[in-house]
Amino acid sequence: MKPSSKAVMIGCISFFVFLYGNLLFGGLVGSLIPGGDDFINSYFYPLYTAVTLLISLIISCTYIVLKKNQSDFLDKMEEK
Repeated sequence: MKPSSKAVMIGCISFFVFLYGNLLFGGLVGSLIPGGDDFINSYFYPLYTAVTLLISLIISCTYIVLKKNQSDFLDKMEEK
């Protein structure tokens, strides 16, 4: 099954929204914590990227599953 282009776009957009939101928000919170600086926070950037990738995959897969369930539901309603 080929993923639809809309699901891919939703995944890409959610990746960038969560990635840059995380980096901006995480940097702000890290600067407010005593002892937190940009050098220490830079070690968390790979973790931010991994979590963001997982979030975007979950959003894309959820969209695909919902579209599939919706089409199955509509097919069953047409049969009745």
